[in-house]
Amino acid sequence: MTAIHSHERVSGPGFTRRAWWSLLGFVPSFVLAFLVGEGILSALGYSTDGYPQAPWWAVLTAAIPALVVFVLPAGFAAYFGRRAIRLGDDRGRTPVIVASVLAGAFLLQNGVSALAVWLA
Repeated sequence: MTAIHSHERVSGPGFTRRAWWSLLGFVPSFVLAFLVGEGILSALGYSTDGYPQAPWWAVLTAAIPALVVFVLPAGFAAYFGRRAIRLGDDRGRTPVIVASVLAGAFLLQNGVSALAVWLA
């Protein structure tokens, strides 16, 4: 019996397209991040409406996995974008920047929001 091996050879533009497509992952990851965060907080026995306020350790326990879930598409975009750049397609830099800005803005907004709640 003969085995047939097909090795897919992807060029720089192919990785650039994959980097752009990976940005679509932000749509489900946004919803999943909220489900994960709220689910963990509920599993710990705290209300998700904020009354009474959950302790800091419970909020961190719920927030860290939720933020990781949201940032996953940025990791894929960075992986594919950097591969495209390495193969000579500098257009791969743009989806990496877009993904980094989206993920950074989400992290910053949640950090500022959490800080405002804890200081109030």
